Parts: sequence; structure tokens; C-alpha cells
Amino acid sequence: MKKVVMLFVSVAMITTMEAKEKKDPIVMTVAGKEIPLSEFIFIVKKDNTVDLNDKKTVENYVELFKNYKLKVADAEALTIHKAPKFERELADYRGQLQESFLSDKMGEDSALHVVYDRTKYIPGFQHIFFRFQGDQLVTKDTVALYAGAIAAYNRIKGGESFEAVGESLAKDSSANYVVVDYIYPLQMLKVLEDRIYSMEPGDISEPVRSMFGFHLFKLDRKIPNPGKARVAHILTAYPSDEPTDEEIENTRNKSDSIYQKIIAGEDFAELAKAFSNDTVSARRGGLLPYFGLGEMAKPFEETAFAFENIGDVSKPVQTRFGFHILKLADRKPEIPFEEMESYLYESMRISERNFDLYRGFDEKMKARHGYTFYPEAYEELKRLADEYFPADTAFVNRGITMEKVLVRLDTIDFQQNVFVEYMYRKHLSTKTYSLDFMQEVYDLFVREIVTEMERRILERDYPEYNMLLKEYYDGILLFEVSNKRVWGRPAEEHDELEAEWIKELNEKYPVSINWKVIKNIKKYLN
Repeated sequence: MKKVVMLFVSVAMITTMEAKEKKDPIVMTVAGKEIPLSEFIFIVKKDNTVDLNDKKTVENYVELFKNYKLKVADAEALTIHKAPKFERELADYRGQLQESFLSDKMGEDSALHVVYDRTKYIPGFQHIFFRFQGDQLVTKDTVALYAGAIAAYNRIKGGESFEAVGESLAKDSSANYVVVDYIYPLQMLKVLEDRIYSMEPGDISEPVRSMFGFHLFKLDRKIPNPGKARVAHILTAYPSDEPTDEEIENTRNKSDSIYQKIIAGEDFAELAKAFSNDTVSARRGGLLPYFGLGEMAKPFEETAFAFENIGDVSKPVQTRFGFHILKLADRKPEIPFEEMESYLYESMRISERNFDLYRGFDEKMKARHGYTFYPEAYEELKRLADEYFPADTAFVNRGITMEKVLVRLDTIDFQQNVFVEYMYRKHLSTKTYSLDFMQEVYDLFVREIVTEMERRILERDYPEYNMLLKEYYDGILLFEVSNKRVWGRPAEEHDELEAEWIKELNEKYPVSINWKVIKNIKKYLN
């Protein structure tokens, strides 16, 4: 791991360069600490009651700002900033603040909306699946399986039906064949979902490779998402798992007799409590949670989504459980983006879709840090990955001898062997095909470098970062010392204690104010 550590030492060396000095006059000195005008302006702009064009308002604010800084100085004199609790709280905030700067919110929002927009439609498709055998695969392990997938594709394009080809391959165990009525975003591997949602009804895909094998799809339909329905039901269950014709007919008759009671005007909820064999929902008058297409037995959900009006009741509907009488309780249309945003973000963050989520940040940082990729060096690694899986000892032993430059960032060259060692030490991919594994880890490798580079120059290149961190630092101290000197005492004493404290602070700590700068503050606002 030595080389990987050394590369970040190199990063540290380049980020210690001093930024160009900017004119930032001192507006005030409190207890020996100089306060630049930029900090004063940053704070004052947050107070909507301050009119910088009004001399009296500005003078009043200067007095408040001075007293605020005196209290912070008093807290430091009491060494509150050295307490473990304070240090932990500041460290937590620093981490959160860094993460907020090390991101591209617009890019993330765009990526989230791509997935959200997919929720507006529900595809139904046929799927032929050729499964890989083995946990780690190189190119030679995939050739025969691909040949089988392309042969099946050619049969379909030659005129055979997708269904017929799928069933024949399933019959001789060459592949699996399934019909999928409904699918939603984030329920499939990304590469498969991307293909499905790019197709139109009637389209047939060429073989698609995933970490599990090769896939052929035929898109049968793409329907608008009807949202979610909520129903109450009364279940008359079969007496056994494999009911006879007589048992089915008796169950039907029992359900129909309950239906007649509803038609006659009896209360649905009371009938559910009295007769439904779904004892959990029966206690709630038969009421079930909201559900979407694909979450219930097909006849059940077809009936639920066919209702036109709240309160509509169905005739008995047969499923494998028995007969159900349904009553529409509510219907939810499309879920607003704001309600799904946190779920989508977390789902993408912890999966392979993080590359979509963070692509904007990755590309921005690569451009900022002069990213240069050397494809010839990467091709050499790909040829090695055609023979050995990148996590194998054989790959590593050969890879660590390869010294061509693979990538350059901020004038720093990273050789092939540095990446090989990183890839070996950090198994950050779940991909089972060698080239996919290497590509994903490479993308993470570059992201980690540019993120660390950016993290190290936050204080140098992002004035707002320093301001926010300083504001939080002062804020914690102000809270702690105010609680100690004033707020921890009875409320009726606060005004008197505050006045005494301010007087004490002004006598205890020296203060100088640069009124010349303050009087000309407007010229610094541009």
C-alpha cells in the first residue's frame, strides 16, 4: 500500500501552494485577533434587518458584532474550544460541510430525475436469460454463452417468435425464460433497467451482458403508471391449499352470500370484521395498505385498478387464496418527486448507480484537476484482465511490474502499478466479469484521488467554506459561554447579567475598529 499512500503525500505537496493574496482589509481587532472585512460582510449579509446604506444601522450592527466577538474571545479564554465535546461537534460539522462542497447538487438532482421519470411508466416484457457459471469470469469464460445468446437472437430475428425460442431453450435447460408483467425502477441491475426503459413496445434487444449472464428482451408494453390503490376486502378462503371443485363452489357461494348482504345495504366494514378470513385486515374493516401494479394477485389488482369511484364494490373475485369482495377506499396518483427524493438518493448512493448520481461531480473535478487518460496503458491492463481476474494474485504479480503512466491529475502521474495495487487492496466492486470489475474500480480510483485533491484545497480556494466553518466554531462557543454566564440563570436575571457581562468584556479585552473601512463598506460589496 506504500505507493498508494505516497500518491496522496504528493497530493498534499501540491495543495500547500499559497493562493494569490486578495485585498481583504481588517475591519476590527478583538482581544488581539484580527477580523477581516470579508468575515464581517459574510455575517452582516445574513441579517435582513441591516441596511448597509444606512449609517446608523451599520454603526449599531458594528456594536453588536463587536460584543459577539468579545463573547467568543471570552469562551476561548475559558478554553471551551479545547473540550472534547466541542472538538467532536466541530469535527462532525466539518465533515458535513466538506461533503456539501464535495458534491454537484445539480448533477445529482438531474440523475435522480432520470430515475423518477421512469416511475411514470410500467414496462412489461419477455426475458430469455443465459446464466454465467462461476464466480469470477474473464473473456474466454463468456464466449460460448454469448454464442448461445446471439444464436437465439438470430432465430428470433429470422422469424421465430420470442416466446417459442424462449420456451424451447428453457425446455433443454440452455436458458431461463420468463414473462414479467410489471417492473419498476431500481428493481433490476442498472444495465438491464437502462435497456428495458430505452425500448419501445415490440422492440427486441440484442444480447445484454450483466454480472450474471446474457439477456434478451422483448418489450410487450409500456403503460402509464396508475399510481397506488387502497382497498378494503372480505376474503372467503378455501378450506385447503388444493381445493376440490366442490370446495371452490362452496367458497364461491359463501362469498356471494356476503356480497348480497352488501348490496342489501349492510355495512362493509362490519361484514369484514364478522366474516373475512384475513384476520389482520378484518380488524380494520378489511382495509389493506396502498399497493401498486405487480404487488397483488393479478385478478385482485386488475379489479382494484378498474374501479372508477371511491366506494365502488366488486363482485367476488377469485384468486389462489379464495374469493375476495373489494371496496375502493382511496387512490393515489403519481407520487411527487419531493416524496421520493430521499429514497431515490439513498438507493442510488449505496448501489452501482452511484456513478450516475455522482457523474456531474466526477466530471467537474476531473476537468478542474487536468485529468488526462492514457488509453494505451489501460489497454495493456485489459489484456491482462482477459487472462486473469484483477483480484487474483497472478494478475497482481504481473500488474505491479507495469510502470506506464495510466492517468495524470494536477501534473501528477499515476502509473499502472499504483492502480493495480489500489485495485488489489480495495475490492470495491461486486462485478464478476473481469473487465467490468476493473472499469468500476478505476472510476472509483480516479474519484478518490480528485476528491482528496479537492478536500485539501477547500480552505484555499473556497472562501465560503472557511466562513461557514468559522461561523459554526464561533456559534458553538457563543452558545456554551452564554449558557454559562447568562442563560443558565433565572430568566428574570438575564438582562442585568447580560449588561454586566458586556461591560466586563469591554474592560477586559482590547478592541479597535477600523471605521474608515466600515464607512466605505459599499465599495467592497461589488
